[in-house]
Amino acid sequence: MRIGLYVFSSIVFLIIVSVLSFLVNSGSYNLQTFGINITLPVALWIVTPALALLILSVLHMAYYSAKNFFLLRRWQKDSEMLDDLTYWSLLNEPRENHIGTDSLKNIASILSNSSITAKEGFESKNEKINDIINVVKTINSGAYVDLKTKKISKQLSNVNPLAIKNSINRLQNDTKFAGDVLSSVNEYDSSVVAEALNLITKTQNMDKIKKYLPLMNVANLDNIFKRLHGGDSVGINEEYLKDTAGSMTLACKDYIDLASSTMKFLDPKIMLGLFRGFEQKDENAEMAYLYLLLEYEMIDDAKEFINANPENDFKKLKIFFDLKQKQNNLKLQDIVSLNSLCENA
Repeated sequence: MRIGLYVFSSIVFLIIVSVLSFLVNSGSYNLQTFGINITLPVALWIVTPALALLILSVLHMAYYSAKNFFLLRRWQKDSEMLDDLTYWSLLNEPRENHIGTDSLKNIASILSNSSITAKEGFESKNEKINDIINVVKTINSGAYVDLKTKKISKQLSNVNPLAIKNSINRLQNDTKFAGDVLSSVNEYDSSVVAEALNLITKTQNMDKIKKYLPLMNVANLDNIFKRLHGGDSVGINEEYLKDTAGSMTLACKDYIDLASSTMKFLDPKIMLGLFRGFEQKDENAEMAYLYLLLEYEMIDDAKEFINANPENDFKKLKIFFDLKQKQNNLKLQDIVSLNSLCENA
Protein backbone atom coordinates (compact mmCIF):
# COMPACT_ATOMS: atom_id res chain seq x y z
CA MET A 1 0.00 0.00 0.00
CA ARG A 2 1.30 3.47 -0.83
CA ILE A 3 2.18 5.56 2.22
CA GLY A 4 0.42 8.68 0.88
CA LEU A 5 -2.88 6.84 0.41
CA TYR A 6 -2.52 5.28 3.85
CA VAL A 7 -2.02 8.67 5.52
CA PHE A 8 -4.92 10.25 3.62
CA SER A 9 -7.26 7.36 4.47
CA SER A 10 -6.21 7.43 8.14
CA ILE A 11 -6.80 11.19 8.45
CA VAL A 12 -10.25 10.88 6.85
CA PHE A 13 -11.04 8.06 9.29
CA LEU A 14 -9.88 10.14 12.29
CA ILE A 15 -12.02 13.09 11.16
CA ILE A 16 -15.08 10.88 10.84
CA VAL A 17 -14.50 9.34 14.29
CA SER A 18 -13.92 12.80 15.79
CA VAL A 19 -17.16 14.18 14.30
CA LEU A 20 -19.23 11.19 15.41
CA SER A 21 -17.71 11.30 18.90
CA PHE A 22 -18.45 15.01 19.17
CA LEU A 23 -22.07 14.44 18.09
CA VAL A 24 -22.51 11.73 20.70
CA ASN A 25 -20.72 13.62 23.47
CA SER A 26 -19.78 17.26 23.05
CA GLY A 27 -18.47 17.56 26.60
CA SER A 28 -14.94 17.65 27.95
CA TYR A 29 -12.90 15.33 30.10
CA ASN A 30 -10.27 16.34 32.67
CA LEU A 31 -7.18 14.22 33.21
CA GLN A 32 -5.04 14.81 36.26
CA THR A 33 -1.58 13.26 36.28
CA PHE A 34 1.65 14.16 38.05
CA GLY A 35 -0.07 17.26 39.39
CA ILE A 36 -1.03 18.45 35.93
CA ASN A 37 -4.63 18.94 34.83
CA ILE A 38 -5.39 18.36 31.17
CA THR A 39 -8.88 19.17 29.94
CA LEU A 40 -9.79 18.26 26.35
CA PRO A 41 -13.00 17.52 24.47
CA VAL A 42 -14.08 13.89 24.71
CA ALA A 43 -13.92 13.51 20.91
CA LEU A 44 -10.24 14.56 20.98
CA TRP A 45 -9.42 12.10 23.75
CA ILE A 46 -10.92 9.34 21.60
CA VAL A 47 -8.88 10.09 18.44
CA THR A 48 -5.58 10.92 20.20
CA PRO A 49 -4.41 7.26 20.55
CA ALA A 50 -5.34 6.61 16.91
CA LEU A 51 -3.43 9.75 15.87
CA ALA A 52 -0.38 8.59 17.82
CA LEU A 53 -0.65 5.19 16.15
CA LEU A 54 -0.88 6.90 12.76
CA ILE A 55 2.27 8.95 13.38
CA LEU A 56 4.24 5.93 14.63
CA SER A 57 3.08 3.73 11.74
CA VAL A 58 4.00 6.44 9.21
CA LEU A 59 7.46 6.74 10.78
CA HIS A 60 7.79 2.94 10.71
CA MET A 61 6.82 2.72 7.05
CA ALA A 62 9.04 5.69 6.14
CA TYR A 63 12.04 4.00 7.78
CA TYR A 64 11.58 0.71 5.96
CA SER A 65 10.74 2.46 2.70
CA ALA A 66 13.99 4.40 2.95
CA LYS A 67 15.88 1.24 3.86
CA ASN A 68 14.40 -0.65 0.89
CA PHE A 69 15.12 2.33 -1.37
CA PHE A 70 18.82 2.28 -0.53
CA LEU A 71 18.94 -1.53 -0.77
CA LEU A 72 17.33 -1.37 -4.21
CA ARG A 73 19.71 1.40 -5.24
CA ARG A 74 22.73 -0.66 -4.15
CA TRP A 75 21.30 -3.70 -5.93
CA GLN A 76 20.92 -1.71 -9.13
CA LYS A 77 24.48 -0.36 -8.81
CA ASP A 78 25.86 -3.86 -8.14
CA SER A 79 23.82 -5.23 -11.04
CA GLU A 80 25.43 -2.68 -13.34
CA MET A 81 28.85 -3.61 -11.96
CA LEU A 82 28.04 -7.27 -12.62
CA ASP A 83 27.36 -6.36 -16.27
CA ASP A 84 30.67 -4.50 -16.33
CA LEU A 85 32.51 -7.53 -14.91
CA THR A 86 30.90 -9.69 -17.58
CA TYR A 87 32.00 -7.19 -20.24
CA TRP A 88 35.66 -7.36 -19.21
CA SER A 89 35.61 -11.13 -18.73
CA LEU A 90 34.39 -11.45 -22.33
CA LEU A 91 37.45 -9.37 -23.30
CA ASN A 92 39.76 -11.73 -21.36
CA GLU A 93 40.62 -8.83 -19.07
CA PRO A 94 38.86 -9.64 -15.74
CA ARG A 95 38.62 -6.72 -13.32
CA GLU A 96 38.52 -6.42 -9.55
CA ASN A 97 34.98 -6.15 -8.20
CA HIS A 98 33.50 -3.96 -5.46
CA ILE A 99 30.16 -5.72 -5.11
CA GLY A 100 28.37 -4.97 -1.83
CA THR A 101 25.32 -7.21 -2.21
CA ASP A 102 26.00 -10.52 -0.47
CA SER A 103 23.92 -12.59 -2.91
CA LEU A 104 26.01 -11.29 -5.85
CA LYS A 105 29.48 -11.55 -4.29
CA ASN A 106 30.06 -15.18 -5.33
CA ILE A 107 29.31 -14.70 -9.04
CA ALA A 108 31.23 -11.39 -8.98
CA SER A 109 34.27 -13.17 -7.52
CA ILE A 110 34.13 -15.76 -10.31
CA LEU A 111 33.90 -13.10 -13.02
CA SER A 112 36.80 -11.19 -11.47
CA ASN A 113 39.04 -14.23 -11.81
CA SER A 114 38.04 -15.78 -15.12
CA SER A 115 37.49 -15.18 -18.81
CA ILE A 116 34.28 -16.27 -20.50
CA THR A 117 33.26 -17.09 -24.06
CA ALA A 118 29.77 -16.49 -25.39
CA LYS A 119 28.11 -19.33 -27.30
CA GLU A 120 27.44 -18.89 -31.00
CA GLY A 121 24.19 -17.01 -31.52
CA PHE A 122 23.94 -15.73 -27.95
CA GLU A 123 22.41 -12.26 -27.56
CA SER A 124 22.25 -10.24 -24.36
CA LYS A 125 19.67 -7.61 -23.48
CA ASN A 126 22.65 -5.40 -22.65
CA GLU A 127 23.65 -3.55 -25.83
CA LYS A 128 27.19 -2.92 -24.57
CA ILE A 129 27.77 -6.64 -23.96
CA ASN A 130 26.27 -7.53 -27.35
CA ASP A 131 28.65 -5.10 -29.01
CA ILE A 132 31.72 -6.60 -27.37
CA ILE A 133 30.56 -10.14 -28.21
CA ASN A 134 30.49 -9.09 -31.87
CA VAL A 135 33.97 -7.55 -31.52
CA VAL A 136 35.36 -10.80 -30.07
CA LYS A 137 33.68 -12.83 -32.83
CA THR A 138 35.12 -10.54 -35.53
CA ILE A 139 38.66 -10.77 -34.12
CA ASN A 140 38.49 -14.56 -33.78
CA SER A 141 37.34 -14.81 -37.40
CA GLY A 142 40.67 -13.30 -38.50
CA ALA A 143 39.56 -9.72 -39.15
CA TYR A 144 41.09 -6.60 -37.61
CA VAL A 145 39.00 -4.34 -35.37
CA ASP A 146 40.07 -0.79 -34.53
CA LEU A 147 39.76 -0.99 -30.76
CA LYS A 148 40.27 2.76 -30.43
CA THR A 149 36.78 3.30 -31.83
CA LYS A 150 35.48 1.00 -29.09
CA LYS A 151 37.47 2.98 -26.50
CA ILE A 152 39.17 -0.13 -25.16
CA SER A 153 42.55 -0.11 -26.92
CA LYS A 154 44.33 1.29 -23.84
CA GLN A 155 42.34 -0.93 -21.48
CA LEU A 156 43.74 -4.22 -22.81
CA SER A 157 47.16 -5.39 -21.66
CA ASN A 158 49.95 -6.38 -24.07
CA VAL A 159 49.47 -10.05 -23.18
CA ASN A 160 45.71 -10.03 -23.66
CA PRO A 161 44.89 -12.89 -26.10
CA LEU A 162 42.37 -10.79 -28.02
CA ALA A 163 44.76 -7.84 -28.32
CA ILE A 164 47.48 -10.20 -29.58
CA LYS A 165 45.13 -11.87 -32.07
CA ASN A 166 43.86 -8.49 -33.26
CA SER A 167 47.41 -7.20 -33.83
CA ILE A 168 48.36 -10.34 -35.76
CA ASN A 169 45.19 -9.97 -37.86
CA ARG A 170 46.26 -6.42 -38.69
CA LEU A 171 49.76 -7.57 -39.65
CA GLN A 172 48.31 -10.06 -42.10
CA ASN A 173 46.33 -7.31 -43.81
CA ASP A 174 48.60 -4.28 -43.36
CA THR A 175 52.32 -4.83 -43.99
CA LYS A 176 53.12 -1.24 -42.97
CA PHE A 177 51.95 -2.04 -39.46
CA ALA A 178 54.94 -4.40 -39.06
CA GLY A 179 57.23 -1.36 -39.02
CA ASP A 180 55.10 0.28 -36.31
CA VAL A 181 55.32 -2.86 -34.17
CA LEU A 182 59.09 -3.20 -34.56
CA SER A 183 59.57 0.49 -33.76
CA SER A 184 57.73 0.05 -30.43
CA VAL A 185 58.44 -3.54 -29.39
CA ASN A 186 57.78 -2.82 -25.70
CA GLU A 187 54.16 -2.02 -26.50
CA TYR A 188 53.44 -5.44 -28.03
CA ASP A 189 53.59 -9.06 -26.94
CA SER A 190 56.61 -11.07 -28.09
CA SER A 191 54.40 -13.18 -30.38
CA VAL A 192 53.25 -10.03 -32.23
CA VAL A 193 56.88 -8.86 -32.57
CA ALA A 194 57.85 -12.32 -33.88
CA GLU A 195 55.05 -12.20 -36.48
CA ALA A 196 56.13 -8.70 -37.54
CA LEU A 197 59.73 -9.90 -38.01
CA ASN A 198 58.44 -12.91 -39.92
CA LEU A 199 56.48 -10.63 -42.25
CA ILE A 200 59.36 -8.18 -42.73
CA THR A 201 61.86 -10.91 -43.60
CA LYS A 202 59.43 -12.49 -46.06
CA THR A 203 58.50 -9.33 -47.93
CA GLN A 204 61.09 -6.55 -47.54
CA ASN A 205 64.58 -6.02 -48.94
CA MET A 206 67.73 -5.79 -46.85
CA ASP A 207 67.74 -1.99 -46.82
CA LYS A 208 64.59 -2.18 -44.64
CA ILE A 209 65.44 -5.42 -42.87
CA LYS A 210 68.87 -4.24 -41.67
CA LYS A 211 67.56 -1.91 -38.95
CA TYR A 212 65.69 -4.79 -37.35
CA LEU A 213 68.66 -7.21 -37.33
CA PRO A 214 69.24 -6.76 -33.55
CA LEU A 215 65.70 -8.08 -32.96
CA MET A 216 66.05 -11.07 -35.27
CA ASN A 217 66.99 -14.67 -34.62
CA VAL A 218 68.06 -17.58 -36.80
CA ALA A 219 64.42 -18.49 -37.53
CA ASN A 220 63.99 -15.08 -39.18
CA LEU A 221 67.16 -15.65 -41.19
CA ASP A 222 65.60 -18.81 -42.64
CA ASN A 223 63.02 -16.64 -44.42
CA ILE A 224 65.82 -14.66 -46.05
CA PHE A 225 67.69 -17.85 -46.97
CA LYS A 226 64.58 -19.28 -48.63
CA ARG A 227 64.11 -16.11 -50.70
CA LEU A 228 67.76 -16.14 -51.73
CA HIS A 229 67.59 -19.82 -52.72
CA GLY A 230 64.45 -18.96 -54.68
CA GLY A 231 66.32 -16.42 -56.77
CA ASP A 232 65.36 -13.23 -54.94
CA SER A 233 68.53 -11.24 -54.22
CA VAL A 234 66.78 -9.39 -51.36
CA GLY A 235 69.19 -6.53 -52.13
CA ILE A 236 71.99 -8.42 -50.38
CA ASN A 237 75.48 -6.93 -50.45
CA GLU A 238 78.77 -7.17 -48.59
CA GLU A 239 77.78 -4.71 -45.88
CA TYR A 240 74.45 -6.40 -45.17
CA LEU A 241 76.15 -9.81 -45.04
CA LYS A 242 78.59 -8.53 -42.41
CA ASP A 243 75.75 -6.98 -40.40
CA THR A 244 73.70 -10.18 -40.59
CA ALA A 245 76.54 -12.42 -39.41
CA GLY A 246 77.53 -9.94 -36.71
CA SER A 247 74.06 -9.36 -35.28
CA MET A 248 73.47 -12.83 -33.86
CA THR A 249 75.17 -16.07 -32.88
CA LEU A 250 75.20 -18.47 -35.84
CA ALA A 251 75.73 -22.20 -35.78
CA CYS A 252 77.69 -24.19 -38.39
CA LYS A 253 74.50 -24.94 -40.37
CA ASP A 254 73.54 -21.25 -40.38
CA TYR A 255 76.87 -20.27 -41.91
CA ILE A 256 76.42 -22.97 -44.57
CA ASP A 257 72.93 -21.61 -45.38
CA LEU A 258 74.27 -18.08 -45.47
CA ALA A 259 77.08 -19.05 -47.84
CA SER A 260 75.05 -21.27 -50.16
CA SER A 261 72.17 -18.81 -50.48
CA THR A 262 74.25 -15.67 -51.14
CA MET A 263 77.11 -16.97 -53.28
CA LYS A 264 75.17 -16.60 -56.52
CA PHE A 265 74.54 -12.92 -55.86
CA LEU A 266 78.00 -11.80 -54.74
CA ASP A 267 81.42 -11.89 -56.35
CA PRO A 268 83.54 -14.93 -55.29
CA LYS A 269 86.33 -12.65 -54.02
CA ILE A 270 83.88 -10.82 -51.78
CA MET A 271 82.38 -14.09 -50.52
CA LEU A 272 85.77 -15.64 -49.75
CA GLY A 273 87.00 -12.47 -48.07
CA LEU A 274 83.91 -12.26 -45.90
CA PHE A 275 83.89 -15.89 -44.84
CA ARG A 276 87.63 -15.85 -44.28
CA GLY A 277 86.96 -13.10 -41.77
CA PHE A 278 84.02 -15.00 -40.27
CA GLU A 279 86.00 -18.22 -39.73
CA GLN A 280 88.85 -16.34 -38.06
CA LYS A 281 86.42 -14.96 -35.49
CA ASP A 282 84.08 -17.95 -35.17
CA GLU A 283 85.04 -21.60 -35.61
CA ASN A 284 81.43 -22.34 -36.57
CA ALA A 285 82.13 -20.60 -39.88
CA GLU A 286 85.10 -22.85 -40.79
CA MET A 287 82.95 -25.44 -42.55
CA ALA A 288 81.21 -22.74 -44.63
CA TYR A 289 84.57 -21.24 -45.66
CA LEU A 290 85.92 -24.63 -46.76
CA TYR A 291 82.64 -25.28 -48.57
CA LEU A 292 83.07 -22.06 -50.55
CA LEU A 293 86.69 -22.92 -51.46
CA LEU A 294 85.53 -26.24 -52.88
CA GLU A 295 82.51 -24.72 -54.63
CA TYR A 296 84.76 -22.17 -56.32
CA GLU A 297 87.14 -25.05 -57.13
CA MET A 298 90.04 -23.43 -55.32
CA ILE A 299 91.61 -26.82 -54.65
CA ASP A 300 95.03 -25.59 -53.56
CA ASP A 301 93.56 -23.12 -51.09
CA ALA A 302 91.20 -25.83 -49.80
CA LYS A 303 94.12 -28.21 -49.30
CA GLU A 304 96.08 -25.53 -47.46
CA PHE A 305 93.10 -24.77 -45.20
CA ILE A 306 92.54 -28.47 -44.39
CA ASN A 307 96.23 -28.94 -43.57
CA ALA A 308 96.22 -25.79 -41.43
CA ASN A 309 93.34 -27.16 -39.37
CA PRO A 310 94.28 -30.78 -38.64
CA GLU A 311 92.28 -30.74 -35.42
CA ASN A 312 89.05 -30.33 -37.39
CA ASP A 313 87.42 -33.35 -38.95
CA PHE A 314 85.61 -31.99 -42.02
CA LYS A 315 84.94 -35.64 -42.90
CA LYS A 316 82.44 -35.17 -45.69
CA LEU A 317 84.26 -32.27 -47.29
CA LYS A 318 87.55 -34.16 -47.09
CA ILE A 319 85.96 -37.09 -48.90
CA PHE A 320 84.71 -34.71 -51.57
CA PHE A 321 88.13 -33.06 -51.72
CA ASP A 322 89.83 -36.40 -52.34
CA LEU A 323 87.26 -37.37 -55.01
CA LYS A 324 87.49 -33.94 -56.62
CA GLN A 325 91.19 -34.36 -57.23
CA LYS A 326 90.50 -37.59 -59.14
CA GLN A 327 87.34 -36.45 -60.92
CA ASN A 328 87.45 -32.73 -61.69
CA ASN A 329 83.84 -32.31 -62.88
CA LEU A 330 82.38 -33.74 -59.64
CA LYS A 331 79.95 -31.45 -57.75
CA LEU A 332 79.58 -31.41 -53.99
CA GLN A 333 75.78 -31.84 -54.14
CA ASP A 334 76.33 -35.04 -56.16
CA ILE A 335 77.65 -36.90 -53.12
CA VAL A 336 76.45 -35.05 -50.02
CA SER A 337 73.55 -32.89 -48.82
CA LEU A 338 74.45 -29.41 -47.62
CA ASN A 339 72.16 -29.88 -44.61
CA SER A 340 74.29 -32.82 -43.47
CA LEU A 341 77.70 -31.12 -43.68
CA CYS A 342 77.65 -30.02 -40.05
CA GLU A 343 76.45 -33.39 -38.72
CA ASN A 344 79.35 -34.99 -36.88
CA ALA A 345 81.58 -32.55 -38.70
